[in-house]
This record gives sequence, structure tokens and C-alpha cells, in this order.
Amino acid sequence: MNKIVCLILCLTFCLAQEERGKNMKVMMKWKLIEYLDLDESQAEKFFPKMNTHEKELKSINKEIKELKDQLEEQISSNSSSKRENKRVIEQIQELEKNKIDKKFSYIRSLDGDLTPHQVSKLMVFDKKFKKTLKDQIKKDPKFKGKHRR
Repeated sequence: MNKIVCLILCLTFCLAQEERGKNMKVMMKWKLIEYLDLDESQAEKFFPKMNTHEKELKSINKEIKELKDQLEEQISSNSSSKRENKRVIEQIQELEKNKIDKKFSYIRSLDGDLTPHQVSKLMVFDKKFKKTLKDQIKKDPKFKGKHRR
């Protein structure tokens, strides 16, 4: 009986986390439309490119994380060799370069869809959005302590 209750609680928590993530993404897109002052035709061109770019970066970041986990495992088990370490480090460096190249390509691909001013605003949006969220969490008493769990 206790296992069933635990399972239900875990599933509920996971669904709530997933829902929160979706809500955050919707809010971010809404704020992005507002901040960049996108018209409908710009939004139709911009968001598919943004989504593709985010998926590519997510995939690269996943690979980097897996390689770092591999390094960490080798270090903790004392089974790392100089040669293997160097190989994994070079793979990580290559992935980081690839990530930078993808970011440059993404910005260049927006050239006909957004104005230079909008592209500039896009480049600072992430930092500005995260700061706004952080400030909102600090101000809202409902969130006090919840974000630290």
C-alpha cells in the first residue's frame, strides 16, 4: 500500500514539474514576443528556428554532460589514463566549439527575419529574463523557500 502511495506521489510530482517547465517555456516565448516586439510574420519565421537551435544545443549539452560523467567515473574509480583523459577532453572541446559555431549560425540565420536591433535584444534576453524570474521569486512570499528544495 505504501509503495502505491509513494508511486502516485512521485508521478504527481513529475507531472507537476513537467507542467511547470511547459508553463515556463510558454511564459518565456510570450515575454520574448513582447520584448523583441515581434509581428506575426516575424514570429512565424523566428520560433521554428529558435526551437531547432535549442534542440541542437540541448543535444550537444547532453553529449558534454555524458563525457564529463564518464571522466568523473574514471577519476573516482582510479581507472583514468592520460591517453583516455586527453581523448575525452578533446571531444568535449570539439563539442564546445560546435556549440559556438551553432550559435553564430543561428544568429546569422535570423538576419532576414529580425532587425539588427531585435537581434541585439535577443542576445541579452536570456540574462534579462532569468534576472526577472529571480527577482520575482524573491518578491513573492509563496515562493520563499520552495526554490531551495
